[in-house]
This record gives sequence, C-alpha cells and structure tokens, in this order.
Amino acid sequence: QVPAGQWTIMRFGFTTSGAHVSTSSGKWKGRVIDYMSARSFNRYWDSHVEPLLEMIGPLAGTTLRYLQTDSWELGGINWSDDFALEFQRRRGYALYKYLPVIGGKIIDSRSRSNAFLADFRKTIGECIAENHYKVFAERAKKFRLGIQSESAGPHAAPIDGLKNYGYSELMMSEFWSPSPHRSRDEDRFFVKQAASAAQIYGRRLVGAESFTTIGRHWNDVPWQTMKPPFDREACSGLNLVFLHTFTCSPVEMGKPGQEYFAGTHLNRNITWWDFAGEVFDYFKRCQYLLQRGYVATEVLYYYGDHVPNIGHLKAFDPARVLPGYDYDLINEDRLLALEFREGLIRLPHGHGYKLLVLPAHGVMSLAALRKVNQLVNAGALVLGPRPRLVSLAGGQAAADEFNRSVTDLWGPSDIPKGERTSGKGKIFWGSTGEEVLAKIAMPADVIIEKSRSSDAFDFIHRREPGMDIYFVSSQNPAQTSASFSFRIDDRMPELFDALTGRVATPLKWRIDNSRTFVDLDFEPYGSVFVVFRKRTGTRSASGSTTRTVVSTLSGNWRMQFHFQEALVDITTDSLESWTRQSLAAFKFHSGKVTYSLQFNFPQFEEGQNYFVTLNDIRDVGIARVTLNGRPVGITWTPPFRLAVSNELRRKRNKIEIEVINSWRNRLVGDRGLPKRDRQTETNITIRPDWSVLDAGLIGPVQIEKQTGQR
Repeated sequence: QVPAGQWTIMRFGFTTSGAHVSTSSGKWKGRVIDYMSARSFNRYWDSHVEPLLEMIGPLAGTTLRYLQTDSWELGGINWSDDFALEFQRRRGYALYKYLPVIGGKIIDSRSRSNAFLADFRKTIGECIAENHYKVFAERAKKFRLGIQSESAGPHAAPIDGLKNYGYSELMMSEFWSPSPHRSRDEDRFFVKQAASAAQIYGRRLVGAESFTTIGRHWNDVPWQTMKPPFDREACSGLNLVFLHTFTCSPVEMGKPGQEYFAGTHLNRNITWWDFAGEVFDYFKRCQYLLQRGYVATEVLYYYGDHVPNIGHLKAFDPARVLPGYDYDLINEDRLLALEFREGLIRLPHGHGYKLLVLPAHGVMSLAALRKVNQLVNAGALVLGPRPRLVSLAGGQAAADEFNRSVTDLWGPSDIPKGERTSGKGKIFWGSTGEEVLAKIAMPADVIIEKSRSSDAFDFIHRREPGMDIYFVSSQNPAQTSASFSFRIDDRMPELFDALTGRVATPLKWRIDNSRTFVDLDFEPYGSVFVVFRKRTGTRSASGSTTRTVVSTLSGNWRMQFHFQEALVDITTDSLESWTRQSLAAFKFHSGKVTYSLQFNFPQFEEGQNYFVTLNDIRDVGIARVTLNGRPVGITWTPPFRLAVSNELRRKRNKIEIEVINSWRNRLVGDRGLPKRDRQTETNITIRPDWSVLDAGLIGPVQIEKQTGQR
C-alpha cells in the first residue's frame, strides 16, 4: 500500500557467500562459517573442537597452550541471521529504511546515505569481533587455552583489525620472504599492527607466520630471503617466529618429499638441515632480547573507527614521525580507555605516550571526540585535522554535540595550520608528528648522524627497568657503515651480536649533548643490538681495527662430492660453480661437497687475530669450516668469515670447507628422467622454467689479519 506515483520496488534476501576453506586436506574443503554469528561458532566448536580438547585432557593448557586460526580468507560478508537486531542495538536506529543504499540508491541525501554505510560497516566489524573472536577466546579459556588468531587481515575484510586482536593472548600476524606472489613491501609486511595490539592490550608476545612465499621452491638463501625480512619485522615489533612451513613428510615420501605449496621449505629433508641450527640460533637470540620489556614509543596514532580498518607496514608512518621516533596504532575501544596522568597519555596498564595523533581523513565518532576533549582538557597534546561526523547514531542531538566540541577544541574558523590551548592541553593541526615533537622539545630517539644517502636502516627500542635495548637493522645488500646517536646519556653502549652471541664494547662512541653517539659497521643485511645497561663515568672511547688480507689460499683443491651411496673426489685449481662440470652427476648434484686444501702460512704470529673469509658461497650460502682437524664453525652470512686464531699454524695447515646447495639442481636434473632413474621424489611439480643454480665455494678463500685496539 503506497501513495500514487512511480516506484522502484527492491526485494532483499540473503544467502551464503560461497566462500570455501581455502586450503584443506582430502575432502574437507567445506564452506567457511559465519563469522558474525556466535551461534555458528558455537555449533562448530561443539561438534569439532571441544571433543578434541576433551580427548587430550590435561594436555590442554599445558602442552597445548594456544589455538590458532589462519588469516582472514572468507572474503566479503555483510549479513547474518540476527544482524538487523544487532544493528538496532548498537547504532540505536532501524536499518530497513536504508537497505536500498546497499543496492546503490540514495536515501534522504548522499551524506546521510554515506553515514548509514559507515554505521552498517562498523556494525559488521563489531559483530565479527564480538561474536567470533570474543566467543573463541571465551570457549578456549575454559580449557586454560589462549588464542593466537591471525584475525587482522592481511586480505581485505570487513573488520577492525585491532579490535579483533583484543581477544588474543598472543598477537599473531604474518610476513613474507621475497615472492613472485607478493613482491611489494606493502604486500609482504604486516607485523606493525600486531605489535601495536600487543602494546595497547598489554601483551608480551608478537608472533608471525614467517617466511611465507608462493612460487619459490628450494631456492631460498637464508641470508638474502630469511634474515632481511625477519630483521625488518623485528624493527616493527616481531618477537616470536612461527616457521612457514615445516611440513610433515614421512620417510616413505622420499626426498625432498612432501611439501606445502606455500612457504619456505624448512624440515629435516632440506639439504642443509644439519647446519640449520646456526640460522635458528640467530632468530632465537634476537627473540630473547626482543621479548624483554616493552617497546618505547612516543606517539599513539588513532586509526579511526571505519570498517574495513587494518594497520599496514611500519614505513607507511601515518603519524609522520619516522625515522627518529616510533609509533603505535590504537583503535576506538582502547582510545576510550586512555587517561592523562603524570604528563603522559596512558593506557590502563600504565604505558604512556607523549602525543596522540588523529586520523588524516578527519572522520571521528562522537565517543572518540568526547575522549579527545577529555584528554586535552586534562593536559594531553593532540595532533589532528578538524574532524567530521559520519554516522546517524544519536540523531541530530549527537551531531549538535559533535559540532560544539569541535569548535571548543579547534576554534570557530577552519584554517589549514595552527595550534590551540584547551584546558591544560593543546591541539595541533596542519603539522607532522615529527614537527610537533620538535616543537615541544622531545628529542628524536635515534638519529642517523652519518651514512650514505642510499642506505636504508630501521630500529626498534625496547625498555625494561635498568636497560634500554635498541635493535638496529641494515636493509642494505652491501657492506656499509654509519654513525648513530641515541637518546641515552648515562650508560655506556654494548653491542650484542645475535649471529655469534658475543658481547663487545663499540670501538668508537661518545656521550655529548645528552646523546650517545656510536659508530656501527654492517655487513650485507647486517644487524646489531645496542644495549645500555651499565652506568659509567667514562664519556667516550676511541679505537680502531683494520682487517688486512695476508694470504689468498690457492693450489689444488680437493672436492669430495657426497652422493647417496658413495664419495667421489675431483681436483681443481680454480674455485667456480660445480655446475660447470660436464658430467651430469656433478652438474646436477644437490647436497654436500667438501673442499680441502693443504697450505703453509709462514707469516703466522702468536697472539694475532686471524680470520678465514670465504667471500662467496652458492646457492644456499652456508658452510662449515674445519682447520687442522678442529671445528671452526658454521657461517651463513656474507662475507662468510670465521675466527681461526686458535686453529691456524705456520706449517702444514689443512682446511676443510663443507658447502651445501639446495635440492633445486637435482630436481632439474631429474625432470626429464623416467621415474625409476630419478634420485628425488616430491609432490611439487618441477616447472619447465627452472634452471640450474650456481653452486659451491666461489671464494676467494683468504686469511685476514686484524690489527688495532679498542
């Protein structure tokens, strides 16, 4: 029954999204459950999860500590059985009048239609957070379990990522090694959001599905494809690696065996597994220090209440405070919990910030604006543009209150740049976060004082009582040096080398003008912890060391190929890729080759520091060195240098260098052979465009002498 006139009649219904579980075993590829419905989650839990937890009994909460769900792969979702009731309860008005907006129509006005869409999407995000992840956490807690859901992307989703994280005990994200599937930084690095969630919710662990790839198979080089992305995400807050992927591959599957289609292949079947402990030790040492204390950030960036809403890589820098400062993201829920006390904007668990930055798009809810008003009047410093309300919740009364508060804080006129005192605090707009911090005399945490213009560095600063820990990463593929200054003036610096576990005092450092200046040298993709824990009356140190090549090893190198059932020796007077050998057995060899050489070193001097440097190793880039029957160590980062002062002698030295390459060459060699003649077996399709990779010790192998003093 409608008035006379021309009408468009729209019929609305709902159906399943059609999304199926993206990766599954056998015939388990069923539909994804309704993330907006607590009833759907509980049905799944009751029928599938709880019976398993009851079966494992006391192992739940002890041996089994967390439950994991993968990244969002449901795609779009915008309805559920009770959604209309949820909307009415949360937004305070009925949605049916505005449903044509979902179909592309304008209701009342474009601005009111957009406001409804913002309310609609925000409600979806709240339903997902509270009817899925919150229920998940509550059900798990009954078994003494926490959850570690990848609940904040990275795929496009109708979610508030930080709100979802609020129900996790372990903040779980992901990052990718270089991959044809994800070649851009913004498609590879996602940990900053999880690290921010840990800060604002008071959690300690920030995990990540690590070293994910699609398109790479057995051609990963740890120092190139694992260490640099790990170091970069460590500077974003990562402190717990979850290997992606350690595939279960029974012995019956052969070698390299069964593998998952995605992820860096890391299990006992990789050729360099016996050497892998040295690589993992680096990550473990880093994690040990990166799990200490909390991240010392000066700025809190409120990323708004719109949905979809997820944080991105650290370098996006929405607060515009890099490179000298760091920031955390915060969502509306935690914004509303902030207080200003003792000169800082503080979270309920006490962590404080000097500056709150509002979203550049200027959209805020009335609740968020009320909190900003309260904080500023109490003494907080806030940076952000004059905001606007995009919501129908609360009607005209809410809009009127919003406008009055905006005028109170930003003043009656809209000018592009300015500052204004309100109560005990101040509002800034039209500036960057870095400019505001400089204006209030807040010095940068870290300054790169001297470096090449092309160099790329990143850092993270963690703090606990009595100790400040800086992790500094060089993202440069070549050797480089730089001078850094730190906002510390009462303790001496120490360098923690996570590759070796060694602790040393920097050669050159000084305290000046309330900052500590430290000169740092980096090998390709190098990193170091600069730790301040020891109070000192010393204000500087100046020393230098020089490494000089004193011998390049040459002669007839014996190469011993380790085949499955035999050892085969060849001799060469030049170090080059063993793939240049004409025989297929050598050219396509995958695994270990031991290089050995006898040499004299007449210039040997007792008490001197000597190193053996291998310079170039292909393709995995990992080697174990033995000198005169004594193990020297494993090296896996350029320039592949190991100390040999205790093993080297003047005459009759024998060096043995075990080099490992990947499975790739043997797989290429087997590609055209009948199955019965192949040496490899795997479920991965060997692509026709795969080619042989250079392999072996390329050198030159050199003895270096280190001179100088600290």
